[in-house]
Amino acid sequence: MENKNQKLYLAQFVATIFVVMIHSGTVIGNPIAHFILKSMICRLAVPFFFINNAYFFHVNAPKSGYKKRCLVKILKTYFKFFLLYIPFGIQLISQSMDNQWNYLPIVVVFSFLYSGSFYHLWYFPALLFSLLFVRIGINKLGYSCTFSICCGLFIVGSLETYSAYISNHTVVSILHKYLDLFLTTRNGLFFSPIFVLVGCYLADNRNRLVERKNKFYLGLVISGLLGVVEGILVFRNQGIDKNFMYFTIVFCGCLFAILLLSKNTNRDFESIKSYSQGISLLHMIPIQLFNLVQNEISPMYGVCRGILGVTIPIVGIRLYRYVKKRSSGVHFLKNRVISQNKKN
Repeated sequence: MENKNQKLYLAQFVATIFVVMIHSGTVIGNPIAHFILKSMICRLAVPFFFINNAYFFHVNAPKSGYKKRCLVKILKTYFKFFLLYIPFGIQLISQSMDNQWNYLPIVVVFSFLYSGSFYHLWYFPALLFSLLFVRIGINKLGYSCTFSICCGLFIVGSLETYSAYISNHTVVSILHKYLDLFLTTRNGLFFSPIFVLVGCYLADNRNRLVERKNKFYLGLVISGLLGVVEGILVFRNQGIDKNFMYFTIVFCGCLFAILLLSKNTNRDFESIKSYSQGISLLHMIPIQLFNLVQNEISPMYGVCRGILGVTIPIVGIRLYRYVKKRSSGVHFLKNRVISQNKKN
């Protein structure tokens, strides 16, 4: 159930498509439909990934050497793609640098530790920090206290989303000063810990999930209805950004638990895992290259960005596999020829 759940692979792929849609700009002309798709449905993806990664990390953490191997693997992946996206990151910030390029090394270090060299890579430092932060909290303070801390941090972070409802000038001033320095509250301190905690909790209670299955379905329905209410509130008075949606905490937790408990289908979706990873890491390259040619914000171009963000990584992965297979075949034939010559 934990390592070969086929529906989880499918859910991860769908969530990856949601991430691409978020980064594709406007894909629907109607403002309400655009908000529902981009700010409600697609915003489920990142919390889902935090819960997913935290769950499997926490399940496998007791295995000898697993924690170190996993964290090193995440760091290596992050480092490679951090370097890959540095040119795009420099191009993005060049207009705000005002030719003060002597600060570039500081910006690079800050980006590596906090936001990534391009804005979708923030997930890596956030995941690493929140995994360590939450697991230390669970071990030292227990779930109840850690949950309270994570909720408090999420509430503080949500001021970015609900800034239009804040009338206290002091709070607004502090928020804007923070954003001037750190750009967003969507990070490993305010945003991700609560979702990582949910993943860890499900992992520690995985043997009791079956008996709570009906509660998960009920939680999914109730949180979905609350999401409608929250969506209306945020849509009517839109804040600085729409990253923090409270309903996603329960909704994504219940959805993930239901997927864990679901029966495997006869379809093998494990094969799309590499596509999910490739799309999530590479989709911004074709999107940014498209933006260099056509930066207009319109549904038609948004759909084009989305299609490119999905198809180009898939084509790249398939091409890589083909070349690798051909090269391994050539290497195999070469070894056979050498061995035959030695026999002769």
